[in-house]
Amino acid sequence: MKLILFLFLFIGIASQTQNERTVWNYLKRKGLTDQGAAGLMGNLYCESGIESVIYEWSYHPSIGLSNEQYVAQVNSGAYTNFVYDQAGFGLAQWTYWSRKQGLLDKCRGNIGDMTCQLDYLFVELEGQFARVLSHLRSSSDLYSCTSKVMIEFESPYDQSASAIAGRNSHSQRYYNMFAGSNPSDPSTPSTPSTNTYVVQYGDTLSAIALRFGTTVAILCQLNNISNPNIIYAGQVLILP
Repeated sequence: MKLILFLFLFIGIASQTQNERTVWNYLKRKGLTDQGAAGLMGNLYCESGIESVIYEWSYHPSIGLSNEQYVAQVNSGAYTNFVYDQAGFGLAQWTYWSRKQGLLDKCRGNIGDMTCQLDYLFVELEGQFARVLSHLRSSSDLYSCTSKVMIEFESPYDQSASAIAGRNSHSQRYYNMFAGSNPSDPSTPSTPSTNTYVVQYGDTLSAIALRFGTTVAILCQLNNISNPNIIYAGQVLILP
């Protein structure tokens, strides 16, 4: 059983890493600076964990479908309330009805496909969010890229300085991972300079804090964790 759990964890981490590389390469081919790409990815991570087949967890009880069932039924037409159900969906957790309608029109029959979602992301960025895109293609300031995407594109309820800092910590992680790497060569990411820890089954945040000589409060701030009792195996934590 432990071997099976380890294999699932390993496959999950490898899949996330490939998703991250795919998104980074796509954004760089679209002309974003390293800081712009990392700033956008930090936001996408906080929205969806860089997953395209995922809908907002708080709506699972009322909708009654797993992520995979939700996507399959939207694609088949069996689920007809995708546009108006108010559940954030996909890489950017699109929520507002007109934006979900645009995503559905763009990716009809293939709603969970990551490349199609990235294509739609740029339909929005090149249209109503052109100012955001211009900034991401010209700025070398990681924090400003993160905050501009958060405030003007994602527009979450919490737009406090601490929320921006939390997202920026993930942007910094992606910058450390990929900045300067060749987007045409997936085998050559830059060596990360940020200390990180991959959560294992049975870990608690307090135990991790004790192991690395820090506090739960600092880990929560660095990783944008609102509930210190909720962490999951495979989660990558930034360490001070």
